Formats: sequence, C-alpha cells, structure tokens
Amino acid sequence: VRFAERPPARVEKKDPEGIYQLGGKHCHGGLGLQKDLQKAVELWTEAAELGSIKALFDLGNAYFNGFGVQEDKGKAYELYKKAAMQGHVLSR
Repeated sequence: VRFAERPPARVEKKDPEGIYQLGGKHCHGGLGLQKDLQKAVELWTEAAELGSIKALFDLGNAYFNGFGVQEDKGKAYELYKKAAMQGHVLSR
C-alpha cells in the first residue's frame, strides 16, 4: 500500500504533530503526494484545533500569502498572535 493510499497511523490516531507533518507533505509535494495547498490548509487547521502551534503558524503563512486560501492578512495576524501567545517564537 502506497503512502498516498493510506494515511499514517499518527494521522489516524488524531496526533496533531502527525497531521501537521502530513500537511507539510501536501504543501510541498513530499512522499510521492501531489502538491495540494488546499489539503495542506485543511490538515493544518485540524492540527491547530488539536493543539499544534506550528500548524497555527503555517496557517498564518497560508492566509498571509493566499496559499490554498483567500489572502486574509487580518486572519493571518490573528493566527500568528495565537501561536505567539502559545510560545511559537517565529510568530512574535
């Protein structure tokens, strides 16, 4: 079974880090996956809801630059602020 056909166990177990990492693979087209920014945003949103501050930061980048979503600087700043308040250094 190829990776693209079956998600990793960490994703199936709703592990925020695993979901965040899978979002990155969709963003950059890694592990044989086709580049899909909308799917990356969906996965980062799920990871952020499960507590990933790295996902909050990458969502901020997506909204700031309009990658996979409509550009929304206000939403980007909200996401950066939320990540910073939770300890994400680059969000400050």
